[in-house]
Amino acid sequence: MDKFPNIDLNLLKLFASLYQTGSVTVTAETLKLSQSACSHALTRLRERLGDELFVRIENRMLPTAYAQRLAEHVMPALTMLNQGFELSQAFSPTQTHNFKIATTDYSSWCMQAFTAHLSQGFKAINIEFLQLEQRLPEAALKSGELDLACGFSHQPESSESLMRLTWLEDHYVNARCAQRGTPGPLNLQQFLEHKHILVTPWNESRGIVDISLAKIRKKRQIAIKTASVLAAPYFVQNTDYLLTLPHRYAQQMQQQLRLSISPLPFKLPNYQLNLYWHKTRYQDPKLIWFIEQFQQFIEQTDTLPHQ
Repeated sequence: MDKFPNIDLNLLKLFASLYQTGSVTVTAETLKLSQSACSHALTRLRERLGDELFVRIENRMLPTAYAQRLAEHVMPALTMLNQGFELSQAFSPTQTHNFKIATTDYSSWCMQAFTAHLSQGFKAINIEFLQLEQRLPEAALKSGELDLACGFSHQPESSESLMRLTWLEDHYVNARCAQRGTPGPLNLQQFLEHKHILVTPWNESRGIVDISLAKIRKKRQIAIKTASVLAAPYFVQNTDYLLTLPHRYAQQMQQQLRLSISPLPFKLPNYQLNLYWHKTRYQDPKLIWFIEQFQQFIEQTDTLPHQ
């Protein structure tokens, strides 16, 4: 601690804003400073750290290599400080709050009813859905970069660092173009004779269907791979391809895309949609409020059991 630099916190806030926006004008407006005061503050920070920090290129302030390395530590630290101050204050849903939630396209689609519910009673609450790039983004949840993550699992799981709320359970079905082939269930041999559409939200080499088939020493043929559950049914149209997808979404798209839906000819585990948050934030009033609202909503609408 003896070597901790004596830097005004306001200068670090200025650094963070410039790093995020690349604009002195926007930073001055955000921090409620004149552009002259903002420029003077940047000069002080440059002198204190002995680096230019930001250089103007094509009317944008771009960070130097030193500023980029500094940001790796300063940005998470400021986030944690902000969280600490928020913990000391009561949460009010009448004030503007932004919740950052990592989702797949399908899990965000499943949350539409809840976001509509929030829009009716809590107009100051904003939701930002971000692409879930890994199944359990523990580091981002811990740092506060994310508030929550909405993902799915096929079996009970436990984590030393994450807490979980299971809010929907559903099974998978087989979908195909209703205008091609004979309608009705397929047996396993027929299922394997067709080519398939594989959904891989995280660019996996195989999905739960392939894992389950491997257990009975079977393998399917993949014609198309896509990261999007919501887009996948559109690839079925006018083809003989088969698609295994959540029953909840298949029902929604059946009439619109003229899908033929049938049970799968082998055993496949149900999936669960889970809401995750980091254990270090279990007393965060902001998260407590959101989770309570979410729990009340799913209890009232009975969205969990979809067998």
